Amino acid sequence: MRNMGGMDNLRGFKALKWQAIHGSLIRRMLIRTLMFAIVISMLPLMQLVFDVDSTKPLLKFKACGGTDMGFMGLGSLLGRVLKPVTSTAFPYLRPKMCVENLNVTMDVVRELVSKNVLSYGGKALCIGDESELTVVTLREMGFDDVNEIRKHPFFMLKQKQVVFELDFEDNSFDFVVASDLSKVSIPALLVNEVERVLKPGGIAALLVGTENSSRDNLIRSATSISLFLKSSNVVDVVSLRDFDLVAFKKRPNNLGFFGQYRLPENCPSIKRNKPFMDKIEPLLNDKKFSYLPNFIDVPSKGKLVYIDMGAKETANFSDGNWFLPSYPIDSRAFSAYIVDHDALVLSSHVKTPGVTFIYHPALGGNVKEKANSFDDEEPLVDDDEFDFLVWFKETVEFADFVVLKMNVGKHEMKFLSELFESGAICFVDELFLHFSSDVGDGHTDLINSLRNVGVFSHQWWGK
Repeated sequence: MRNMGGMDNLRGFKALKWQAIHGSLIRRMLIRTLMFAIVISMLPLMQLVFDVDSTKPLLKFKACGGTDMGFMGLGSLLGRVLKPVTSTAFPYLRPKMCVENLNVTMDVVRELVSKNVLSYGGKALCIGDESELTVVTLREMGFDDVNEIRKHPFFMLKQKQVVFELDFEDNSFDFVVASDLSKVSIPALLVNEVERVLKPGGIAALLVGTENSSRDNLIRSATSISLFLKSSNVVDVVSLRDFDLVAFKKRPNNLGFFGQYRLPENCPSIKRNKPFMDKIEPLLNDKKFSYLPNFIDVPSKGKLVYIDMGAKETANFSDGNWFLPSYPIDSRAFSAYIVDHDALVLSSHVKTPGVTFIYHPALGGNVKEKANSFDDEEPLVDDDEFDFLVWFKETVEFADFVVLKMNVGKHEMKFLSELFESGAICFVDELFLHFSSDVGDGHTDLINSLRNVGVFSHQWWGK
């Protein structure tokens, strides 16, 4: 009986010891969990009181692996709370996150480069939690000047105010990439700020997290961003890994932006015209022009090209009145191309030998028209796959003298920007612009910006 009593006492002692050890462990785990929840819930208040910089990361890790953790600005309290789990969780999570971020960044850049909307180089900005890794990747891919913001700085409390702006000047970056947009409290603010700091002609790549890839999700992602764009156009929407990539390009919304383009160092027309820019007529409401051939030697037997874009439907090309009045070079010396979207109207007027009509439906807002066959006229270019910019470059590249006249509407304005982006403006010797009512104000600013970069340009007052 005594032995049985001793055994019972021993079992009771072991049970008590087990409860003491494991009960203490459970209590410690509960306490740590409670402390973690309290600290996390107090972060916005502590940020308000202590004025923590919301653009810096709260947790700092070593790039691509490692578990060096420190709480920025509030001491090491959170680091001590999380220390027990870092040795088990983060060594597995961080390398995986690093590799995924590296692959996504490379996929984004390669996708945009393959679509000819992005080129390596230029000034870049990375926004998001993993921006440090994105910076490293972009630099390795050829972007030398790369900035970063490691936290989405929107709807963060700082100095008792809500931060709505990126700390950069307008038109600062050629390329901006922002990580998961779905994690941003106010996406519209981020989109507007990215657009603001983007240079005209610059590209922004926004990633939107998605659970599955589908056409509907892509449309939804593109729509959620395009609704907030004021001066940009969406140029690419594609699914990349666990994200939808929505890329947009900031368009030049006034003519003062032509100075932002980088023209080739060997730009023939700009280089030749520079000494004569001070001889061009002032911008007045008259029809007195200082034509370029009055100041330079144009070869009489060379290849001379005249291109008229968006000609008026009322123009009669058969009587010779279509050419520039009192121009120093006879119109018959030019190979003339009349570019418009209305084949049926213009075909009845183009009767002069040496005048070719180029059918370009995009000038009419992508209006599809069927052109009749022509008997006596020059060939009509009407291929559905017709790339007008490619045709333009092939036509003017080896010419001795090129005159371009444009009736500037929305589509012609886009083409004018493409001339700068592609460098084809370097083959245009003299430019005449007639402005449509849908372009808006700023005609003088546009002409001045063209002249400032060396384009011998005039405002055309005729029809």
